[in-house]
Amino acid sequence: MKKTRIPSLSADDLAAALSGGLFSLSLLSPWFGALGWVCFVPLLLALREKRPLAALRLGMVAGTSMNLLSLYWLAGTLTRFGGIPPAASAAALLVFCVYSSLQFGIFALFVSRCGLLRSRTLRAAVVVSLAWTAAEHFFPVLFPYGIGVSQSHYPLVIQAVDLLGMSFLGFLMFFVNVCAFYLAESMGGHGKRPSPAHAAACVAVAASVLAYGSFRMGETERLLETKPEIEVGMVQANFGHDEKNTDNEPEITRRHGEMSLELADVDLVIWPETSAQFWFERGTAVYRTDDGRDVVPPGHRAHFLIGGLSFAREPGRSPDGAGEEGFAKYNTAFLLDPEGSVVDSYSKTRLFLFGEYFPWINGPLGFLKEVFPMIGDLTPGESLGVLGIPGKNVRIGTLICYEDIMAGISREYSNRGANLLVNITNDAWFGKSAAPFQHLLLSIPRAVETRRYLVRSTNSGITAIISPTGEVEAKTGIFTAENLKGKVRLVDSAETLYGKVGDAFPRVSLAVIALFLLKTRLGRKYAD
Repeated sequence: MKKTRIPSLSADDLAAALSGGLFSLSLLSPWFGALGWVCFVPLLLALREKRPLAALRLGMVAGTSMNLLSLYWLAGTLTRFGGIPPAASAAALLVFCVYSSLQFGIFALFVSRCGLLRSRTLRAAVVVSLAWTAAEHFFPVLFPYGIGVSQSHYPLVIQAVDLLGMSFLGFLMFFVNVCAFYLAESMGGHGKRPSPAHAAACVAVAASVLAYGSFRMGETERLLETKPEIEVGMVQANFGHDEKNTDNEPEITRRHGEMSLELADVDLVIWPETSAQFWFERGTAVYRTDDGRDVVPPGHRAHFLIGGLSFAREPGRSPDGAGEEGFAKYNTAFLLDPEGSVVDSYSKTRLFLFGEYFPWINGPLGFLKEVFPMIGDLTPGESLGVLGIPGKNVRIGTLICYEDIMAGISREYSNRGANLLVNITNDAWFGKSAAPFQHLLLSIPRAVETRRYLVRSTNSGITAIISPTGEVEAKTGIFTAENLKGKVRLVDSAETLYGKVGDAFPRVSLAVIALFLLKTRLGRKYAD
């Protein structure tokens, strides 16, 4: 009888998987965030002298490991949200993680193909780090877990993102990873003497980041002392994903209203994403439920920012983007005055694939609605819009759901005059997992990049107040019903380099890599 041989994992496979594990671990806690500066060393050691296809595979091993450990909760979300059997959800998660691992694999392929790890110069370290920066920024992923995100644990370090964004911080961290790889290789008995330049480069980068962070934190704190302040209150009513539906709308509205009465002394009350579970027609002047009930509690003096659902009667629209009823449907935030009149509104422009929309779901792919009824058919909002409270100099940049992890949106809001960033979201779909903590971590850089306060109002946690220095001044737990109240400063004048140039650094990184490839190709051609 012929025995089936089960392929065994090599030491290089284990080293690559270790890199992915360390990367994921760096995102979980302040105790582990520093691992982001060295997490790629095992992978780089494994890639030495590897041929391109072998390097591609090792890179994908690292990426799959990282994504599986970081996004394990997606399987549970698919089961809870989509009713997909657990085994099928696990398979879908694996497919998604393998796809996402191509980000690592393409980088490893490039490094191997160009022989960049054979040279132990600082110049080579810069090119390798630029290659990672380009792969990290331009490869399309659902959740942008760059290595710089791990530094959101450390306000002193995260200050650097106001220069050239998260990509720049990620570049500095990867550069240290490469220099640490050089040192590890030297100490591993490979006949290569350690270079003081590599250790000096690591120390110089770390010292520069910390020095800049100390300077910018002090400067920002002094600026904040001169700015006007308002008091905000966020309602975290904690409805489970199976309770959040239009049939339960009266109870949802009642609980949010009752909890808002405890925030009678604030200037702005914020309810989370889709906290109002009824469809409100765009252009209507007063925000009331379908049966005419007021949403804003009577006698409240504050303005309200409420996450809700809206529609527009647009039967002439093309099928793609308009609901079956002939209406365009939106995920919307409404700014209301104390009487419940609509001051302004913003509809989410970046919809979540599958959950909120799917291409052509109301057209040629409409049959998928029968197979996966959870697929959304929302329409994206037309543009970003700053919501202003009359007479109070409050100009809100509203970020709905995962728009707070997209740096370009917050940057555009600050450039349009927003002096306060507000994120409204519902993370109940992810259950009691690492996801709510990861979402908070991903959002922190938005406050530093723009030097604006960011307040997060969530259905089930984590509701938080984040200062322009990236410090979490107050936060709630997860799956608790509680209010969060605090004072925030309104920053109009602070400008950052990132606010001016945006994501220029990854574009420059890609251009440098393209020129490097061209030079390498021409050099080989003339050598032949």
